[in-house]
Amino acid sequence: MVGAALLAGGALLAGGALLADGSLFAGGSVVAPPSADVAVPTWKLRHYVRIGGERSFKLDLVEELPQPPQLVIFGGSRMQRFEPSLALDLTGLPAMNFALSNFRTEDAWAISNYLLARAPDTRLRCVWGIQVGTFVDAAFAPGLVYDQRLSASFTPEVLAEQAGLLGEVPLTDLFVTGKRYAGRGYLRSNSYDVRRAAGQTLRASLVKWIARYATARTSVTPAQGRSRAYFEATLELLNRHDVTPCIVVMPYHPHALEALVNAGWRPRRTALKAYLRGLQATYRFHLLDYTSVAAFAGRTRYFYDGAHPTVENSRILLRHAVKAAPESFR
Repeated sequence: MVGAALLAGGALLAGGALLADGSLFAGGSVVAPPSADVAVPTWKLRHYVRIGGERSFKLDLVEELPQPPQLVIFGGSRMQRFEPSLALDLTGLPAMNFALSNFRTEDAWAISNYLLARAPDTRLRCVWGIQVGTFVDAAFAPGLVYDQRLSASFTPEVLAEQAGLLGEVPLTDLFVTGKRYAGRGYLRSNSYDVRRAAGQTLRASLVKWIARYATARTSVTPAQGRSRAYFEATLELLNRHDVTPCIVVMPYHPHALEALVNAGWRPRRTALKAYLRGLQATYRFHLLDYTSVAAFAGRTRYFYDGAHPTVENSRILLRHAVKAAPESFR
C-alpha cells in the first residue's frame, strides 16, 4: 500500500504556476497558450504549443467530448493506435485513447484521479498496455508538473523535486513531427508513417530498432520503487471505484523478441511477470501476456519496428483482449 505522504494531492507548482487562462507564469514572464477559434476542435488545430505537451492536449480533448469517457486506453506509444471507435463497437463504451509517449505509472495515477474527479458518477473501465520499461523511476513529464489538472494528484514536495529535475522546459509544437490525432486521442499518423511513406521497409526499421534497443543494457534493472508504488495506487483507486482493469503485456516483433532475449532481457521479463502475478493477491485486474504475437493471433507484418504495432495489429489485439477479459469491459 502506498503511503499518503507519497500520493496526497497538491496543487502547488514548483518553478512556475498555471494561470487561469492556461498560460504559464515562470521567471517573471508569461507564455500564453496558442490562440484559436473556439469553434475549431482542439484535434483539428494546426499547431499546439503548451508546456504540458501531449498530456495537456489529451486533457483538452476530454473536455471537448459530449460525455465523459467510460473506457480509457492507457499505455505508451505502443498503445496510441488503438481506436476508440473500435472499442465502442466492441464494448458499447465511449472510449478515450490516453496513451502517451513515454507513458509512466505516474501518468495513469494522475489521469485516473482527474477523470474520476471530473465525472464521479461514471464507471471508468481501463485497458492498460505495459512493458518492462513501464516500471522505471524516470523524471516526470512536464505535463504532470505544470498542468494543474494533473499536478493536483501530487504533493508539493514531489512537484518541487520533479521541477528541479526538469529544469527549463522548452516549448515545442506537438504537431511538428507530423503527428495527427483524431478527436478521442487516437494517433492517426506520426513520423513512423512519414518514414514508411518515404519508402522505409519493416525490415530496415527492424534492423535500426534492434541496433538501438537490443543491447546488453537490457539486462540492467533500473530503480522501480516509485513507479511500482504509483502503479499499485492506481490499481487500488480503480478497484475502489468497482473497476477491474485489463493489463496487457505488449508484444514485440519475433525478430526483436529474439534479439532482446539474446541480449539478456529475459530476467527482466520474468521479474515483471512475477511482480504482476504477485499483485493479483491484493488487487483485481485481468492480466494478458501478449509478449508473443501468437498469443493474440497477431501478424508479424503489422509492425512499424520491433515494438510498435500498426493499427491493424492494434485492432486484432483489442478484439482478442475484449474476448479474453470480458469482465473488464462491462
